[in-house]
Amino acid sequence: MSSKPKATKEIGEDIKVYIQAAVKEGIEAGRKIAKKEEEAKFVAYPATERRLYALPDIKEKVNKAREHLRDLADHGRQGHSKDICRFQFSGQRLSEEEIVDALTKDIQATIAKNIREIEEVEDALAPLTRDPYYRALEAKYFEQIPDDNLAAELNCDASTVRRNRARLVRRVAVRLYGADAL
Repeated sequence: MSSKPKATKEIGEDIKVYIQAAVKEGIEAGRKIAKKEEEAKFVAYPATERRLYALPDIKEKVNKAREHLRDLADHGRQGHSKDICRFQFSGQRLSEEEIVDALTKDIQATIAKNIREIEEVEDALAPLTRDPYYRALEAKYFEQIPDDNLAAELNCDASTVRRNRARLVRRVAVRLYGADAL
């Protein structure tokens, strides 16, 4: 049995269907990429907010660690600290001096890391302190003052406070993350 070749019109219709399907797939793939890029833009904003909220706690942590370091230097290790477990290895005994030295270095490294974070965030905030709405950042992230209370203090609407704070947070995000925040 011989089959008849398809008519040119039918072949043209098949090609048209394939092209339309390919175009739809391409458009959908482009939309997915655009959506991922759009979602990625907002990653820096919440990361910046987390760092701003954490700043007062990190400062407090540094002060406590410095206090712990002074106590360690003045009085040595008090009791049996669980901190030393990571400094002792199977079959190896460390002297009290070696343990205190290891704990001191560990605390100093923690302090240095936290100070770097504080300096980085404060450096990002420094140029914005002259902005009339800088108080909106301080109030929300460092003092937990509600927007309505701050709006009364600044003689504006709460939505103005939120809008200007968001603008400032975006600027801080760019200063912290560079072009990745755009």
